[in-house]
Amino acid sequence: MIGRGVRALLMFMAVASLVACEARYRDVSHNRAHRARIGLDCELTTYTRAHGVTLPSSPHRQTDYVSIWNPGFTGPEMTFLRVLEPGTRMRVVAARACTNCLGRRIDYQVEISPTPVEFEGKPAYLQAEWLAPDQLRCSRPPPA
Repeated sequence: MIGRGVRALLMFMAVASLVACEARYRDVSHNRAHRARIGLDCELTTYTRAHGVTLPSSPHRQTDYVSIWNPGFTGPEMTFLRVLEPGTRMRVVAARACTNCLGRRIDYQVEISPTPVEFEGKPAYLQAEWLAPDQLRCSRPPPA
């Protein structure tokens, strides 16, 4: 039988290895639960933080993608912080699920309009929790 101290150490090591690794994702845009959100036009209803993120595997400190959520984060992987104001418009273009994160984590790829200069050429992801009506107002655009 494993002692409490050894068990605690093993749990700590398991959690630390998950936290220290780079998140991996798979596209889930085709899943019914997420497909309904693809193509939505949305508008922020609250101030929201957008963070430039560099991947741990990046050889240089460049922005690899943009993460949009509150309260946000800080650390060596953050390359910039920009506060998006209420009224900022975005369109949901894809959905992805983290395959090695603790818990269920879904991010939606969005296109911001107009595109902030810091975002140019970088994918931007909004955490699924931010698709709530108290943070974001969304509607389906009329057919073209």
